[in-house]
Amino acid sequence: MDKLLAFFKNVWFRRAISVICWGYTAFMAWMAWLCFGYYFQFENPTPAFVLYLFINVSAMGLMILSRKQVMTQINAYILPPIVLLIMFFGFGNWYVIIPPIVVMLVLFFVNVSNETLKTVLGTMYLLMFVIAAAGHIGFERFMGNISFVGPDLTERDTSYETLSESGEYRLVRYLDITPARRTMAYYVEYTGDDIDLPKGVAKKVYGCKPVHTAAYTDISQNFVVWGKEKRNGQDVEILYVDGKNVRENPYLVKEISSSNMSGSSSGSKSNSTASTSSSSASSTDDPAFSSAD
Repeated sequence: MDKLLAFFKNVWFRRAISVICWGYTAFMAWMAWLCFGYYFQFENPTPAFVLYLFINVSAMGLMILSRKQVMTQINAYILPPIVLLIMFFGFGNWYVIIPPIVVMLVLFFVNVSNETLKTVLGTMYLLMFVIAAAGHIGFERFMGNISFVGPDLTERDTSYETLSESGEYRLVRYLDITPARRTMAYYVEYTGDDIDLPKGVAKKVYGCKPVHTAAYTDISQNFVVWGKEKRNGQDVEILYVDGKNVRENPYLVKEISSSNMSGSSSGSKSNSTASTSSSSASSTDDPAFSSAD
């Protein structure tokens, strides 16, 4: 028993622990990014929350054990801004926010560092959290929900999601149903940026492409559906809007445009007449938006 206690009290062991604890800080920075640009969807959120809670409790125990180490002291002053971002971007998702806040507070008060520095930084961080929380609540009260990625994630229709034939893109819908506004907004997201989580997935929302906005009438009515057409000899994923208008997959517009331009350029070198004809057809058929009879 004495040998075990001596091992835990060994300064090099505690220094190693203080370095390992920076993995938790990196994990929190990753969580801040997920809260900013992703939409969380779980089959069963309980196991994921238990694992998340275990990570936070374990990190707190290791940081308390290494609280006298300089690396842990530095960690204690870097962690609050990261947790502030998690709170700001994930405001309202308290299962994600509360555990790191508890870890941050405990670490800040138990770490052995200069008391003057701790007082100054503690006051500054406290003001940052109060101002951020008050500003967020005030803005939502008078201006509505804050969204940093385009669509308001609280309005996401979880019952509506359709994948393209390739499975690389999904069409999602947001319902804005208020006394002043009743709309259905459609967006396309790239599934390749999704991140698998325990019993769930983080779906990339940042950078999603808007497709169409329609007046809300019937939730069972689909204003946008996937389709496929042959353009310039290649199959192209398209979207039928209102059953008649055709729009390219917004993620592929730039790629298709570049392909058309290179094809037109090579054609002009071999036959100037064919190049003129190709250019005329390209101007008529806009790759970003065209009408189908």
